[in-house]
Amino acid sequence: MALKAFEVAEAQSFEEVAAKLKGYGVLEREEVDGREVEVGFRVARLELVEGELRGVFEESFVASVRYRDELLRVPVSVSTEFRFAEVAGSLYLIVAAKKARANRVAARLSAALAAGRKKGVIVEARIPEEEFRRLYEARPEAVKVVVFTDVRLPDVGKLTLYGSQLASSGLYNEYLKLGSVWYAVFEAEEGFVVGVTRNCIVTFFSKVEPEDAFKFVKEKILPLAAKGRAAEGGA
Repeated sequence: MALKAFEVAEAQSFEEVAAKLKGYGVLEREEVDGREVEVGFRVARLELVEGELRGVFEESFVASVRYRDELLRVPVSVSTEFRFAEVAGSLYLIVAAKKARANRVAARLSAALAAGRKKGVIVEARIPEEEFRRLYEARPEAVKVVVFTDVRLPDVGKLTLYGSQLASSGLYNEYLKLGSVWYAVFEAEEGFVVGVTRNCIVTFFSKVEPEDAFKFVKEKILPLAAKGRAAEGGA
C-alpha cells in the first residue's frame, strides 16, 4: 500500500474545501457497444469524520482489452481515497495511491480549490533532512535501507546504505558529508516495514490496514513536514 501527502499552501477551512469539492468533476457520455457510459472524473463521496475531511476521487474511462483475437472496449472506474487533515495549524492532503496517480488526483483537487485561478493551492509536502532523520536514527537496528541524493562525487547520482552497513556509524556519517538523505526503509515502532521519502511518499512493505496507514502518515510524517513549514515561515 502506498500514500502520498501534500500541503495545502493557502489557508482554507474544512468547510471551504468541502464547498469547493462537493459535486466537483468533469464527465461526458461515451457509447460502448450500444450502451452509454460516463467517462471523466468526479469527487464521488465527501464527509467530515473524526476531524478529517474524507472523500473518494473516482476516475472513469474506456479501456481496450484483448480477449483471444478480439479487442474489447470495457468501461472502467478507479476509486482513490483521500483525506484532508489539519496538523500543527496547517492543512494537508493524504492520497491513498502510488506517486503518479496521487499526483494526478492532487492536481485535480488543487484545480478545484484554486477556483479558476491558474495557480494551484496544493503542493508537495517536504520534510527537512534533519527532521527526516529523526524517523530512524534513534533505532539504527530497525533500518533496512538509506538512500542519499545530491551526492558531491563525479558521476555518482546517489549512494545507498543497507542494514548491515548501517551498523557502521562511521560510514553513515561519511555519506552524510557527501550527500543528503532522501529515502529510508525501516521497521516502524508499530511493527510494519515502511519506506518514506522526504517528499512524503510512504510505501508499506508489510500488510497494513488502510486506517493504520493513514494514521501513520498523519501522526508520524505530517508533523515533520509541519516543522519544516514552520521553519520556513519563521525564516
